[in-house]
Amino acid sequence: MATLRLTLACGEYDRTLALLDGRVQADGLELQLVPMNNAFERHDRMIRQEAFDVCELSMSSYLMARQRGQAFHAIPVFPYRMFRHGYVLVNRGAGIEQPADLVGKRMGIAMYQVTTALWVRGHLLHEYGVGPQQMAWYTEMPELVGFAPPPGVAIHQVAPGSLEPMLLRGDLDALILIEEVPQELLRTPQVRRLFPNYAEVEREFYLRTRIYPVMHALVVKEPILRQHPWLADSLRRAFEQAKQIALEQLRYPRTVTLAWAGAYREQELEVFGYDPYPYGLEANRPTLEALATYSHEQSLTRRRFAVEELFVPDAGGE
Repeated sequence: MATLRLTLACGEYDRTLALLDGRVQADGLELQLVPMNNAFERHDRMIRQEAFDVCELSMSSYLMARQRGQAFHAIPVFPYRMFRHGYVLVNRGAGIEQPADLVGKRMGIAMYQVTTALWVRGHLLHEYGVGPQQMAWYTEMPELVGFAPPPGVAIHQVAPGSLEPMLLRGDLDALILIEEVPQELLRTPQVRRLFPNYAEVEREFYLRTRIYPVMHALVVKEPILRQHPWLADSLRRAFEQAKQIALEQLRYPRTVTLAWAGAYREQELEVFGYDPYPYGLEANRPTLEALATYSHEQSLTRRRFAVEELFVPDAGGE
């Protein structure tokens, strides 16, 4: 079989590093690797320009792009996932003590369709009975996939870089962050987390629902996939191998610059078992079913996608 040359853009994580640095090779593929940690730029180039053959892509935008007929198909490889309860901040003067207090408040988010916001809105509705139409939304970035505002939802555009200052001034009541929470922001007297004990909330949520929010999946251009269907399994096996190298490294806490890395790993083993980042459909079905449901409920997709529609069959190794 001749070697197939493909461009592949993804983030630099411990679980992708062995692929990006060449220790892992994908069978039958010559990958032109494009490490990109700027997720918005990577997603923008894939959605608007289809700049890569294979790309780590926002799950929310992927569903919306599929709905409008864009020729992408996902492989059940999830390079990035993150619990998001800890990323919701509130202004202390807004009178928000619990999620129900968000009703009637002003909520900021970089982009309405971003996967982080999709998950947070889904949690607020299903866990606490608070719907997105019960808040006013403020965004500062252009939407990757165009859409009409959902019925009853007010979305206001503000200048880039405005959201955090607005939260500090009290012009926003709450803010969902998509990047790491700045510690200097948390140290101000005006701001606190909506869920101060977010790790406990997230652990309980996972044990009860088996949902570990997926942010991104690996997508391939459909014409390439139709011509070379074997490449899906080759990519899955390569990403799996790279991830296993990262998991093996976690056995050695001295290699990680965290004082209690060993204790953190023991806690996660109790919850997830050896691999907290499983690939494949069945291992992630509760998460993927919830994601498809949330997207439809929030009117980002006109119908609820079946999980099997979104992913390459038989690529998960179940």
